[in-house]
Amino acid sequence: MKKRQLFFKLLGLLFILVSLNGYSQEKSITGVVTAEDGVPLPGASVLVKGTTTGTMTDFDGNYAIQASSGSVLEFGYLGMETKEVKVGSNTKINVSLQSSQIGLEEVIVVGYGVQKKSDVTGSVVSVGKEVLESRPRTSVEQMLQGTMAGINISVDASNAEGSSNTLLIRGQNSISASNSPLIIFDGIPYAGNLSEINPKDIGSIEVLKDASASAIYGARGANGVILITSKKGKEGTMSVNYSISTAFSKPINIPDLMDGKTFYETKVERGLSTSAVEDEGYESGRNTDWVDLATRTGVTYQHDLSFLGGTEKTNYYVSMSYLDAEGVSIGDDFKRYTLRVNLGHKLLPWLTFNTSTQYGYYDRSGSDANFSNAFTMNPLGIPYNEDGSLTMETWDDGVYVTNPLEPLLYDNSDKTRRFTSNNNIVVDVPFIEGLSYKLNTGYDYRSRLAQTYRGSNTRTGSSVGGSLDIANEYDEDWIVENIISYKNTFGKHSLFLTGLYSAQSEWSENHDISAEGFPNDVMTYYQASKASLVEPSSSYTKSTHLSQMLRANYVFDSRYLFTLTARRDGYSAFGEDSKFGIFPSAALGWNISNEKFLENSKNINNLKLRLSYGESGNEAVSAYSTLPTLSSTNYVDSDDATLFGFYPSRLGDPSLGWETTVSFNAGLDFGLFRNRIKGIVDVYTSKTTDLLLSKSISNVNGTGSITQNIGETSSKGIEFQISTVNIRKDDFKWTTDFNIAHYDTEIVHVGLTDGDGNYIDDIDSEWFIGEPIGVNYDYVVDGIYQEDMDDTPQGDVEAGDIKYLDADGDGEITTADKEIIGRQIPDFVAGLTNTFQYKNWTLSFFLNMVSGITQSNTLLSTNDIDLRQNRYNVDFWTAENQSNSYPRNDKSANVNPLSASFYRSTDYIRLQDITLNYRLPSQLLEKMNVTNLEIFANIKNLYTHTDWIGLDPEFSTSSSRQTAVPQTTTFLLGLKIGL
Repeated sequence: MKKRQLFFKLLGLLFILVSLNGYSQEKSITGVVTAEDGVPLPGASVLVKGTTTGTMTDFDGNYAIQASSGSVLEFGYLGMETKEVKVGSNTKINVSLQSSQIGLEEVIVVGYGVQKKSDVTGSVVSVGKEVLESRPRTSVEQMLQGTMAGINISVDASNAEGSSNTLLIRGQNSISASNSPLIIFDGIPYAGNLSEINPKDIGSIEVLKDASASAIYGARGANGVILITSKKGKEGTMSVNYSISTAFSKPINIPDLMDGKTFYETKVERGLSTSAVEDEGYESGRNTDWVDLATRTGVTYQHDLSFLGGTEKTNYYVSMSYLDAEGVSIGDDFKRYTLRVNLGHKLLPWLTFNTSTQYGYYDRSGSDANFSNAFTMNPLGIPYNEDGSLTMETWDDGVYVTNPLEPLLYDNSDKTRRFTSNNNIVVDVPFIEGLSYKLNTGYDYRSRLAQTYRGSNTRTGSSVGGSLDIANEYDEDWIVENIISYKNTFGKHSLFLTGLYSAQSEWSENHDISAEGFPNDVMTYYQASKASLVEPSSSYTKSTHLSQMLRANYVFDSRYLFTLTARRDGYSAFGEDSKFGIFPSAALGWNISNEKFLENSKNINNLKLRLSYGESGNEAVSAYSTLPTLSSTNYVDSDDATLFGFYPSRLGDPSLGWETTVSFNAGLDFGLFRNRIKGIVDVYTSKTTDLLLSKSISNVNGTGSITQNIGETSSKGIEFQISTVNIRKDDFKWTTDFNIAHYDTEIVHVGLTDGDGNYIDDIDSEWFIGEPIGVNYDYVVDGIYQEDMDDTPQGDVEAGDIKYLDADGDGEITTADKEIIGRQIPDFVAGLTNTFQYKNWTLSFFLNMVSGITQSNTLLSTNDIDLRQNRYNVDFWTAENQSNSYPRNDKSANVNPLSASFYRSTDYIRLQDITLNYRLPSQLLEKMNVTNLEIFANIKNLYTHTDWIGLDPEFSTSSSRQTAVPQTTTFLLGLKIGL
């Protein structure tokens, strides 16, 4: 025993001596990092090469770091060349960094490989880790919004998950098919919500916008491609990073609805009878603010912990994240748990294995308030009984009486599990330099169980004796890619060849039950077997893809760039006659700044011209769309027995194939004045043919329509993006990032012709040749009649009636007088970010602008002549208030007999983000033995300037969104710690 104790004591002493010896080799190195003009560089990185030991300079450019003699320090700064200095006997090392070619040697992801930015010929925009880390957001869409030209991300409604968004790249090309871009996450097509990805795990995002860049994904690249790459480990000692944030959200931009008193008096003035509840409520002064009752202060907590490091052979990145979000709508809750393991290991000098795996658990349990009802519910209604319970019926109308808060009483469980894994083996062929083979496999499995029970304490449940819905969903995707690449440089020539053979399959299976009529509510959604009525349903779909691709990149003397791509795609959902399609593209690039006449230029640091032309596809049809289908219906036979019957509900079309987009892009990349000004300009035109549209046919076929490849659209646009360093002083720096995009998509034709074969408009579908895909088509409100008149184009009218525009001047108001009233897609989208750095403080603010959309306002409708629902509080026309904005308060339908809508511009400029960050000085970090300690605060949606009245202008794109959960202002506080 004594010998064992002595052994451990000696072993412990040995460890202490070794540690002291190692420590004695390190010393404190200090110095100043400056630009080539002598200006200090705040925030420059200083790293001990081969380790994760590092620091950053303060605003005077000073740094302090522990390093041993013989080690190498790496000094880096955005837009500057990285410099390495070996540590000798000196303890003070000052470094001057030279301007780089705005990161042209930086390697970016381009799909099935990487390229130097200087060699890229397509329209590819990259968002690096620095930008992503500076945006404290809980979802990927929030981080991307306003970041780059040509990408329009609009929020459709507020929810705890942050998933109610629409994402478009270069607008809308398709009329009926999907316009969403293809998302590739770590090499795998990603079909889930982006809100299920932890933003802290993302290392970079690349967006492929033109055909040359996106055609590499062939049949799915017509709407652009977003490449998301998660963080990877790197050689060096392990670094540990932890962050915590708390956000508080308040609803804003709530429409000015009628209060109880105004609602009652408006009803009386209209000559309508009132109910007992309304009378009692008016006498007692009741004013129920249903929107206020349905909202709360939203609170979001997020914790992130990650480990990053590696050795010469192995690198790793492991992260754990927890998000707990309560939305501003009562009952809207979301929890996200993610575990990510990214591992790379060099098995042999020529053989590498990589894995990128994530497990996610997502809890969306709970039902939130019904905001469509909250906005329109009678303000004299009664929300609670005397005992504090919710009322089933808010007033005594009999129709529009369901309590908007009723969903809070539902028993709901909605949980999803997701496992995603991307594994690849890279073989560098030993006997052929530059040749490698990569086997990439991806697997994605999702399961969801959603259960809802509506009991006897709800109006919906009590009417049927309780009701339940149970949904079991299972989804599985797999992909196998064989990628061969050859990369070599010989003399002034550089060649990069990529070949692909890929197979992918997706299946989805649902097993659902709806039931009603239960003896009691005790067992909630666990008592389907006790229901008096049970309706089960099941579905199964499967689709497959088979693809081959070849891409060739050639560079001569770092000046002249050529890219050729061809991809062949097969998709099982298309008809037998068009299973496969071929999508070629070509691109040219000229690095003008590398020419001799500019090589010594001090004002032009980068200048590259890009030209591209190519085809890409849109396969957006569901599985079995080309096959004829039968639908079932019940019928009663002669013996009064109920039997199943079938009828043809869809005709098959073996020729149905992809929509094809052919596009041309011209772009210019530039960097000026030591890269203090840098940017991108792109102009493009495209044409989309073989649109997937529904064509009307005779019902004698059993169905009145069939989907076919008919129709054509054309698009054009311009994108401009610029970043400037406005001021760079000793302790102050001001930078600006601005982007703006304009795009137009017009309908060329939709397949309809007149008797002479000329293409004509599809008025019923509101598709017009030469006009955007989404427009408003309606009678034009041309003011209000100020006196009684006879024999007007709309007949006899009374003072206060709406006046319609007689557009064709024939003296009558007919359907021929309808006109196009503005577009439903933006004309311009812009973003402006200013960042100010003072010593260790950073302040940034982001302005977001959307212009060109016109929408009707649901809350201004005149259709509810009986005034059973609440509405926007307007100034009605009266004899004393003879306005031209809104008609008289009257129960007569003649006030607006054609039910014309009221249209208004939804243009807005929003102060969308303000972020304040403080980073502790490097001297304090060194004393605390931490690599980073930051405190940050953020305000989202602080102010919106708009002429739109009603809910937030960003939510105006449809009538349902105009009564959605309100927009929010969010205040966020957070802390980051690095060890």
